[in-house]
This record gives sequence, structure tokens and C-alpha cells, in this order.
Amino acid sequence: MKPLFVLLVVAFLPFHDVDWELKKDKNDIKVYTKHVEGSSLKAIKATTTFSASLETCAAILRDIDHLTDLFPDTRSVKKISQSESEQVHYLEMDAPWPVADRDGAFRLVYTYTAATKTLLVDAKMVPDAYPVQEKFIRLSKGGGTWTFKRVDATHTTLDYYFHGDPGGNIPSWLANSVVEENPLKLLQNFHDLVKLERYQGKKFAFIK
Repeated sequence: MKPLFVLLVVAFLPFHDVDWELKKDKNDIKVYTKHVEGSSLKAIKATTTFSASLETCAAILRDIDHLTDLFPDTRSVKKISQSESEQVHYLEMDAPWPVADRDGAFRLVYTYTAATKTLLVDAKMVPDAYPVQEKFIRLSKGGGTWTFKRVDATHTTLDYYFHGDPGGNIPSWLANSVVEENPLKLLQNFHDLVKLERYQGKKFAFIK
């Protein structure tokens, strides 16, 4: 099964909402889901702690050329634009047969709060940022957040959540089974990537 098309279609929900149900607890990664009124797809949040600096964690998301290493079942990625605290990128994603493959453009905005040592990465879909491709169903609705908090020089916590509409005709049972598995795979990949030399010693002007 190829689940990324569900993972990347996200719509912002308040992170502090109650009624989250723990679905996965493995390798210091916890994945929760909750029902959302008016939606057939569950909301998801995931938490973990990385043995890495806050800057290393930021570097992974900002490394657009290697996002295929982070997100499972990403066929390709293209940089549309990138500044010190914002980026827009386009992804092509495999979906499980017989569901059509998806694509989408996403804007990530990075905001650091020194008082709480927290980096908020706000992710929103920007469907018009890249030309429509006929062989893909364009993802058009969604947003989500990555909230990183510096524990010390070598440890960073993450609260990650999302909810959304994968577009097209997808059975809700399939979509919801995927959303319970895919965040675990994503954060397992993240744990592997923080160990790589290419992400060590990074500095960013927006992180003071």
C-alpha cells in the first residue's frame, strides 16, 4: 500500500482538541487519531523526540531535493521557491491501486519563538502554484503543522498533526487505515535522517 497521498493532504485543526485515541506506540513515536464532524477522514497527530538539534530538524524539512527520503511513496519533488523562512515545493505521489496517483504543491512557513524555544512550521496547500498534470489528481485542500521544541543541544520534541481530503473517490475505510500507519513511517524516516552528516551543524537566521 502506498499511503503518502493521504499523509500530505492536510487541513488545520486545533492541536489541543480532546478525544484523541492512541493508535500506534512504537520506537518513541506515538500516533493518535480522532473523528472530525462532517468528515469521513480522521484527524491525526503524532509525537516523538529526536536525538538531534532543532536546527538539524529544520534542515531536513528545508532540504527539498531530498524530501523523497522523508515522505514514503513520493515519486518526485520540485522546488518552486525558497527563502530563509518559507518554501513552496511540488510533489508527485503514488497511491495504492486502483486509486489514481496524486500530486500537490505545498507552502511551508517557519516561525521561531525564542521565549519557548519552539519552531512552528505551518504547512498549507497551494494548488495553483504548479501547472495541473493530467495523469494526477491534484490535491487542493489542506494544511497542518510541525511544532518542534528545543529540549537541549541534542534533543528536540515534535508535535505533528493534520487532517484533510485526499481528493477523488477513495473508500473511507482505506483512507483511515492508511492514516494510522503512515505517520509512523514518516517519523521513523525522520529519526533515520537526523543521523546523516549533511544535516549536522546547520544554522538559520530565523532561529535565534
